[in-house]
Amino acid sequence: MKVKNIVSNVYKDITSHWKHPAQGNFVSYRELINLALGGMGNQLTMLLVWQMGLSAGNTLLGSTIGIRPIHLQYMLTVQTILNVLFFFVRAHIVDNTRTKWGRFRPYIAFSGIPLAVLSVIFVFLPFQTMSYNEKLICVFVFAVSISMIQPLFTDTYSELQTVITPNSEERAKVISINSIIYSFAPTVTGLFIPILSNLTGGYTNIDTYRYVLAPISFLGIGLNFFTALGCKERVVTSSTYVQKVGIIEGAFMILKNKHWWIRQIASIIGFLEAATGVFFSWIYIYSVQDMTMYGILTTVMGSASGIAMAITPFLLKKLGNKKLLIYHNLLNVVFAFILMFTFKSPLVMFIIMYLNGLVNALSLVYNQVMHSEVKDYQQYICGYRMDFVFGLAGMITMPITLLTGYVIPYVYECFGLTTNYDILYDPYVRNSLFLVLCILAIIGAILNLIPFCFYSMSKEKHQNIIRVLRYRALFDDFQSGDFNADVIKNGVEAVRSGLELNAAPVPELKAIKAKMKSAKRGSEAKEQLKQKYKRARVFAADQAEVGIFMEEFNKFDTYEWQHKVKNAQRLISNDISAFAVYDESIIDEARKMPKSNKTERALRKYYINQAKSIVKSGKKIRENYPDGIQKPDEERLKSAYELPDNTKEENKLKKAEIKSIKREFDLYYKTISPYAAAEKLVFSYENRNKVMEWAEENYDEACEIIRKQEEEEEKKSSKKKALAGRRNK
Repeated sequence: MKVKNIVSNVYKDITSHWKHPAQGNFVSYRELINLALGGMGNQLTMLLVWQMGLSAGNTLLGSTIGIRPIHLQYMLTVQTILNVLFFFVRAHIVDNTRTKWGRFRPYIAFSGIPLAVLSVIFVFLPFQTMSYNEKLICVFVFAVSISMIQPLFTDTYSELQTVITPNSEERAKVISINSIIYSFAPTVTGLFIPILSNLTGGYTNIDTYRYVLAPISFLGIGLNFFTALGCKERVVTSSTYVQKVGIIEGAFMILKNKHWWIRQIASIIGFLEAATGVFFSWIYIYSVQDMTMYGILTTVMGSASGIAMAITPFLLKKLGNKKLLIYHNLLNVVFAFILMFTFKSPLVMFIIMYLNGLVNALSLVYNQVMHSEVKDYQQYICGYRMDFVFGLAGMITMPITLLTGYVIPYVYECFGLTTNYDILYDPYVRNSLFLVLCILAIIGAILNLIPFCFYSMSKEKHQNIIRVLRYRALFDDFQSGDFNADVIKNGVEAVRSGLELNAAPVPELKAIKAKMKSAKRGSEAKEQLKQKYKRARVFAADQAEVGIFMEEFNKFDTYEWQHKVKNAQRLISNDISAFAVYDESIIDEARKMPKSNKTERALRKYYINQAKSIVKSGKKIRENYPDGIQKPDEERLKSAYELPDNTKEENKLKKAEIKSIKREFDLYYKTISPYAAAEKLVFSYENRNKVMEWAEENYDEACEIIRKQEEEEEKKSSKKKALAGRRNK
């Protein structure tokens, strides 16, 4: 009866929220299915591409083509250095992309095509007739070419999941359900590819990659359009928001993000944790040598991820990100220790690796949730929304990453693993190597655990950061005169809920708990008190962090912000061209400011950064605006977009003109940056009451607009269904 009720409730939930999400949520089930279908396409398209990764344990490049592990690491080092340049290009392109599809979806739709084409061409090269150096050149050229494009395809899909909803709890649910559905693709391929590989000579034969994996790569390309066309990006910004931060400037801003640093340090010092990742495939390729059983067990292994993805949202709700991550890493230590004594038995090893895989798969969901929260926190502290720039900022740790990357290849070569992987058929060599890898994995798991003891971003903190971002978006739209129903509705509701939470009395948890303990066991009163205590704990946790929002809401009542406002008023009392007379001395003056307490330190830091920005602005004015600064004519840009592009030459001239004018606007906005920031601060101060009055006055209208939009979407969908029904008849 309980199972029947659960199934019935799930069915009702899906059908009632198929097109429109539940109250407080943002993603409908239809959009979730579109996201998952694109995820399947992503997995299938990348199936062959992933076989070409420059890693020491790569079977295609190492065993099949015959590249030494240390040489693969050398190429990976060069590729990583080149990726610094590629990151500049990709970060600039993606973070400044503005299309009706959003920033990420155009790349999800189209960038998989060149990846599939390149990987298929690679596996059909005549490696059997090449010298070793020729093989090295081909592997390097194709690997670098793919590395230029791959993040535009895979990372944009991952980033879309982080902005599909601003609700952290819903985001965990979306990522979890999405992961379960799209993992169907690798589960099916994981079952049949090893079985089919028996017909082509196994994973050490290049025919497996040519005639089994290559066709599958093209199957996924069409599925990517479900995500590209059927999903939305919901970044919490004003409707008039335009990115005006340079990628270098953005990267330096990210370096001030403490939560980003914790994740970065963990990834650096925990690099050994995955040392046992090769065990499963190598045991069945070089020891058991039964690819049919390998395919079956790979499918069974895939079920571990499905279970983990299903339970992660509940674990996140119960434990939170930090506790779940700590438990995950502790269990990794335990499993790696047990594996030291069990890897000689394939069945026992499989059971341990299955459990370890289940635990590791938890990170597929919570890592995305944590990454999203870190990006939201970045927007909260600096005012800019950045995505791909995070990858560029991560390059600061590149030298350490490159050095640590040589550890595993060095270990392999110490055991004789060079171009001849056949030595893994020798159980003595294989078992000795596996024992060392187990020890390294234990060390890596322990090291990875340490930084996260200092991670402090909770679900409640994140909710209030989103509340602050919604509140700020109201100011931006009020200043620009734009009317966006979503911004107004979400902003007003965020402020109302924050103020209500702050004004509510603090729950008396001790008193409720005492009553609950004294109530008769099994009685209705005890159950009611349990539920009351549970709700009170949740409320108390939310209330404990609402200070983040209240600090933003009441900031102009503090001495610190009043001081900043007066300074901003003084700055904008003169023309922007006055910045041209400033030199480095104003930075020295700011550094001499007192720093005996928290407020003084905050003001000193603020004025140092402002002074640096003013000096840069003055330099740009002197170099580029000797006759006085003037804003570029927007009519010129409109005219440029209206230029004819019927011929190749006309199209080239049009693009050049648009690019030239945009460059003028970019220079102008970078030049006036400190002046514009001062103007915005003064405007926010002078209109802080008017903004909420304006938002409250327009709240009902905004709700009505959203309701009508939903009804219109419903009508369009019904018409499409009716038309499809008539066609089928």
